[in-house]
Amino acid sequence: MPQHTVPSEPWQHLWKPNHDVGSDQCRSSIQIGTPERGGKDHNGESDMFVGIWPTNFSKGLRHDENGIVDAQVYAEFLEEVADPTCTDNHGNRLALFDTPAYSGPFRTTPSEGGEFRWRAWEGPILGHRLGLNGSDAGGLGIAPAPRLGSDELAAEMAEAYAMAYLRDVPFETLRDGADEAGKVVGALGQLEWFSRAGCPEEADGTEIGKVPAARRVRDGEGLTPQTLFRGCSQGCAQGPYLSQFLVQGHEPLTVGDAHARGQRLTQSVATGAMPFGALRIDQRVAPQAVGVDYLRDWAEWLDVQNGADTTGEQAFENDGPKFIETPRDLATYVHFDTIYQAFFNACLLMLDQGTETDGGLPDAGRTCTHESGTSWAGAHVLSLLAETATRALRAVKRQTFQVHNRARPEKLGSIASLIANGHGVVLGPAEPFAAAHLKKLESAVCEDFSLIVAIADAPSARRFVHGTVSRKGLPTNDRNLLLPVAYPEGSPMHPSYGAGHGAVAGACATVLKAFFKTHAPDGSRVALTEAAMPQVLVPAAGGKTLIESARPSDSGAKLTLNGELNKLAANVAIGRNLAGVHFYSDYFDSVRMGERVAVGILAEHLAKFPETANMSLETFDGDWLNIVGNRFSGSQIHIANSTPERWWTRHLPEQAGWEE
Repeated sequence: MPQHTVPSEPWQHLWKPNHDVGSDQCRSSIQIGTPERGGKDHNGESDMFVGIWPTNFSKGLRHDENGIVDAQVYAEFLEEVADPTCTDNHGNRLALFDTPAYSGPFRTTPSEGGEFRWRAWEGPILGHRLGLNGSDAGGLGIAPAPRLGSDELAAEMAEAYAMAYLRDVPFETLRDGADEAGKVVGALGQLEWFSRAGCPEEADGTEIGKVPAARRVRDGEGLTPQTLFRGCSQGCAQGPYLSQFLVQGHEPLTVGDAHARGQRLTQSVATGAMPFGALRIDQRVAPQAVGVDYLRDWAEWLDVQNGADTTGEQAFENDGPKFIETPRDLATYVHFDTIYQAFFNACLLMLDQGTETDGGLPDAGRTCTHESGTSWAGAHVLSLLAETATRALRAVKRQTFQVHNRARPEKLGSIASLIANGHGVVLGPAEPFAAAHLKKLESAVCEDFSLIVAIADAPSARRFVHGTVSRKGLPTNDRNLLLPVAYPEGSPMHPSYGAGHGAVAGACATVLKAFFKTHAPDGSRVALTEAAMPQVLVPAAGGKTLIESARPSDSGAKLTLNGELNKLAANVAIGRNLAGVHFYSDYFDSVRMGERVAVGILAEHLAKFPETANMSLETFDGDWLNIVGNRFSGSQIHIANSTPERWWTRHLPEQAGWEE
């Protein structure tokens, strides 16, 4: 079996690129990526579209009326992000991104008067910091993002438009394919990317390579109402859209309640109350207002690109909390969550209901507890989730700012609008690629339904207060293709690729899959019924209560623990797509990078364990991965039918041609 041995000293890093640690326990060092700007890691658009940069992140910088970033300011920002000037001679910070880069007036004001403040960028130099746990942020990479004019980017943006169009349709209705949902599925299916018989191409007309081809494969058979907006890994397309970990709760039975077990179990699970010691965590959310989307007015969109802080404009419903029922509800959850919260809750639920731990851990087979003084007990894994999430965030920030610097969907919507309204000349060298992009979007048509026409006709209500000159100098936008965004502030103040929620989701789901028993000794996946989750619940109409799903395919005997954890990672990451702030490739590549962050940290932990222990899991790509180790011989990673080196860099272009 191929293996890779991890060094046993805690200060030595796993797979640190271009560095051999000199230990007998470290058999090799792996070149995982070269994140320096100007290399071949990004998609090259920053060099193709110099001076315009329509597909690069520029939020918070100064833009002209057409939304084109000031070239000098953008160049200075990139230079500062790459090599930050941290302090002056007196120890005061001088970094450009510590102060607003746009100092002009905003065209709009808050709905209740006053003035907008500026938003700060989020973690632009976090990826520069050396990590002492797991792989360093500079030792990880993700593939280049899809380029403007490619079939993949057109499909990603079409999917973002479709998510906005169906934002208030319940997930259970989407599964039925009723009314608008069926039309959207049919329209998306006309795109070359989603068509089973399609032959998608890159922006230059060449055949796609193995990296984007891997992103094209999703869980389930083709694009159907059941697979719409789902993830790519095992279990993501099975059962309800939402993972059971986002709806179920647990209330331990007391002594003497055995006679009422069936009734009590039904009632306690259906409340959606998560155990947290003596407290209970409510799985319901405070729902955002139905039908209220943002950034459909060019003046409001431009203010937000210039860095206006409009977060206080969020509108909510007034009839109390509800379970996650619609894409907007899920977008609400990932708008306000602590970034690893869903996985912490899932861990609490499994610990409380007695889900078995991995068979290779000490005392395997007993019911795991919250005992704090025992290695690999509940307290250990709960703290490991927070630790791993932090490392995943650091790694993804390196990619967002220092490597790819990809624009958000809200900016790409402006490109389509400029072309559609005859203003393409302002895009300079990007104009022909943007025109090809719009043409591909316009092919999303099924019978009498056109996705782009539906977006152009969507409400363009002004959400902020406008002055008398708010429209002065702005381009005409009669065919409005600005993306309807669920959040008034639009996207976060950092680039799109990779995704923070995606990387954390990939890392934390991997920790849980390794810690809990997801597979039987014969390799078969553990069903939910075996993991103490016999019921499969969905929100009732209106989302105020939970009911047991009546669909035969939604059986706890058919759905698996591994699949529901994969689905949880997809829900958390793609929930941000449903809000309009991320693309599908942001999810796909980020969960895989997070997975590698987690594997590195788990290997380090096992290398320090006094006894020989091992953890096994099924990866997001369906590989069988095993980590075994102790403090005397370090730890080893085994990948069935592959090697750690090949697995580690599988989704990077230079390694995508390797045969497994």
